[in-house]
Amino acid sequence: MSEYTIQDWQRCFARKALNEKEHRFDRLYPLICRREWIEFALDRVLSNTGSRTPGLDGISRKDLREEAHRSRFIAELQAELQAKAYRPQPVKRTYIPKDNGKMRPLGIPTMKDRTVQMLLKMVLEPIYESDFLPVSNGFRPGRCTMDCIEPLRGWVNNRNGYFWVIEGDVKGCFDHIDHHVLMRLLRQRIVDRHVLGLIERFLAAGVMEEGRLLPTREGVPQGGICSPLLANIYLHELDLWWQESYNFERHQRGKRRKRGLGNVCYLRYADDFILLCNGTEAQAAEVRDNLRDFLRDELHLELSMEKTAVTHVKEGFDFLGYHIRWRTPSNTKPWLRITPTEKNLEQLRDTIRDMTGHRYNRDLALYKFQAMNRLLRGWINYYRHVNTKVIAQKLDWWVNDRMVRWLVHKHRLGIRRVLGMYKVRQPSKRGGRNNLAVKGTDGRLIYLYRMADVPITLYFPRKRSNPYLGGQSTEVEEPQTPWPEQAWKGYHSEPNRELYHAVLARDGYRCCRCGSNEDLHVHHRTAQALGGEDNPDNLETLCAECHRQTDNYGGATRRK
Repeated sequence: MSEYTIQDWQRCFARKALNEKEHRFDRLYPLICRREWIEFALDRVLSNTGSRTPGLDGISRKDLREEAHRSRFIAELQAELQAKAYRPQPVKRTYIPKDNGKMRPLGIPTMKDRTVQMLLKMVLEPIYESDFLPVSNGFRPGRCTMDCIEPLRGWVNNRNGYFWVIEGDVKGCFDHIDHHVLMRLLRQRIVDRHVLGLIERFLAAGVMEEGRLLPTREGVPQGGICSPLLANIYLHELDLWWQESYNFERHQRGKRRKRGLGNVCYLRYADDFILLCNGTEAQAAEVRDNLRDFLRDELHLELSMEKTAVTHVKEGFDFLGYHIRWRTPSNTKPWLRITPTEKNLEQLRDTIRDMTGHRYNRDLALYKFQAMNRLLRGWINYYRHVNTKVIAQKLDWWVNDRMVRWLVHKHRLGIRRVLGMYKVRQPSKRGGRNNLAVKGTDGRLIYLYRMADVPITLYFPRKRSNPYLGGQSTEVEEPQTPWPEQAWKGYHSEPNRELYHAVLARDGYRCCRCGSNEDLHVHHRTAQALGGEDNPDNLETLCAECHRQTDNYGGATRRK
C-alpha cells in the first residue's frame, strides 16, 4: 500500500464511492500528512496566479522559490499536521472594484492554509465526483459553462416545449451556508474526525479586516481553494431535491404531459441555476414556490423572489453571461438564439475604452497590441460556440477605430500618417487584407486580433464520469467569466495592485475630497509624466468626478 501514488489513492476513493453509495470514508488524515502529498499540493498552489499575493503570514510564491525555504516550509507544515497542532489563520480581507463602481470583498488565505485546503480537496474531490449529478457543472474538473448552455437547444423547441424559465437567485449563497448543515452533510460520507475537525476550523477561522478579527458564523472561507467544493457539496442537496421531485423517466414524462402536468429540467453552475418547465405559467410559479420552501427549510438559504422571475423564453433571459431567447420570425422556422449578454458586451466596450484612453498615451504600442489581443482572444473563445459572428464583426470594426484613435493621440499625428505607420497587408487564405500591426521584440509583426476570424462551432458535451477513474483531466476547464477580474491594459509594467489596494484601505474606501464611495480611482498628486513616484505619499483616493477635475487628469498637467 505504501507504494500507491497519489493518483492510485484518488482512483481507489472514486471507485469505492461510485460502487458503494452508503460507504463512509475513514483514515484519510494520514494521507495528507505525507510529504509527497504536501509537495504536490504546494506545487498546485504555487501554479495559481493568486499565490503571488501573501496572506497574514506575509509568505508569497516569491518567498518559496529557494529550495531551502521551500523544504523548511514543507517540513514545518508536515510536523504540525502529524502532531495535529495545525490551526488555520484568519483570512486577510481586501477589496477590489466591481463593475458598478462598488468594492467587492476578497479573502486572501495564508500559504499554509492554501496548501492544507488543497490537501483536503485532493482527498474529498474524488469521492464527491462520484456522487455529484450531471446537472451540476460549476467548479468541477473537465466541465465548463457550455455544459449548462448546450442542453437548452434540445429542451427549448416546439417538440419538448420547455418555454417557462425560473431563474434562480439565492441571496448571498456562499456567504450564508449553514456550518451545522454542511458538517452534517459531510458526515454522511466522511467519518475521519481529524479531517472533519480541520474543515470545521477552517469554517470558523474568521476574517482579519483593518486589524480587527471578525468571526465567521456562516459561509465558506473567502478565497479558499476547497470553498467551491464545499459549496457544491452543500448545493448537491438542491440537485437531489430536483431529482427526487421532478426527474421522471421518459414514459412518466409523457403521461404527465397527457394529464396536463408540466415536467421540469434543471441546470446548475455553482450558485447560478435555472429550472425550465413545459407546463403552464402557473405550474412554473408553483415549482418556484416549492424551490423557495426547500431552500428555506432544508438549506437555510433565502431565495430572492423579486429576482427569481418566471420568464417565457420569447422574452429572453440571461444565464452565465449568455442571453438565451426563442425567436419566432414569420419567414423562417423558430430557433433558439444564444448570444453574449448586453452587460458583458458593455463591460468589454468599457474595458477597451479604458485601455485606449488618452491617459495611457505613454504606453508602448507593442504592449497595447499584446494586451488588446489577449483580451479579445479570451472573450471570443468564451463565446465561440454561440451566435456571435455578426457581433464579433461589429466589435472588430469598433476596436480597430478605437486603436486608430489611440495611436493618433499617442503620436500627435493625423490619421493618414498613423495609418501609414501601422496599416499593413495581412496575409490570409482569401488573399489578404489590411490590418493594424506592430513589430514584436523578435521582429515579426503582431496583428490586431480579429474576433470574426474565429470559426463558430457547435459544442458537443462529452459523456463524463468521475475524471479520477479514467484518463480525463482533473482541472477545471474554464473560468466563469470571459476574462479575468483584473486584465492587463497594456501598461509598461503590471500596476502595483497591492499598493493601490493599500491606498484605498488607508483612505477608508472613500473619496478624499467629497467622501463618495462610488467609482473610486487611485490618483497621482504629481503626475508620473512630471516625475511623480508610485508611492503612498503621492497617491490618494478620488471618485471619478473629482478625478476628472484634477489638473493632471489623463497623465499630464493641463494648460491653464
